[in-house]
Amino acid sequence: MSEKYLFEKKKIRQTLLQMRHSITETERNDAENKMLTILKNCDIFKKAKSIHIYISKKYEPKTHKMIKFCWENSKKVSVPCVIPGTFELFHSELNSFDELSIQAFGVSEPSPKKKNATNPESLDLIIVPGIAFDLNGGRIGYGKGFYDRFLAQTRAFRLALAFDFQVIENIPTEFHDVLMNGIITQTKNIRI
Repeated sequence: MSEKYLFEKKKIRQTLLQMRHSITETERNDAENKMLTILKNCDIFKKAKSIHIYISKKYEPKTHKMIKFCWENSKKVSVPCVIPGTFELFHSELNSFDELSIQAFGVSEPSPKKKNATNPESLDLIIVPGIAFDLNGGRIGYGKGFYDRFLAQTRAFRLALAFDFQVIENIPTEFHDVLMNGIITQTKNIRI
């Protein structure tokens, strides 16, 4: 991995995190509601029976309403869990927000007693978090590679969730970076 590549990714990550932190709560709520409306009308989402979705952290597009909508429509919901001491994810079915507790990296996950394994091969749709995306499917995450390793294990449709400004012209990618199949923002449903 070249220093130039790392520098470019770091610069993009810093800039977009700062932008994401600066949106007002009203702007954020409005954007998230529009994303949910677009998602509800997305054919891939309508057809999916088993959906993997992240539990949003502060400043990320919130996913709780989306998860609740999945349950209301009899879709199986799975969420990522960090395997302690590794850069690997375990995938657990989620049936209630009451099952969640704060775990590694300050992320909400099903508590250890509530974890119920989901096979990545059984997933139809994965809603992917990230900091930046481009129209070629490129993605910049948080830099640990959790999602690239996970996404390489499944054939599920990979759908990024982002605010409009997180979709940029070009992201430097390498052979191990797994590309997105689509992106939903508050104004667009982009197919790649």
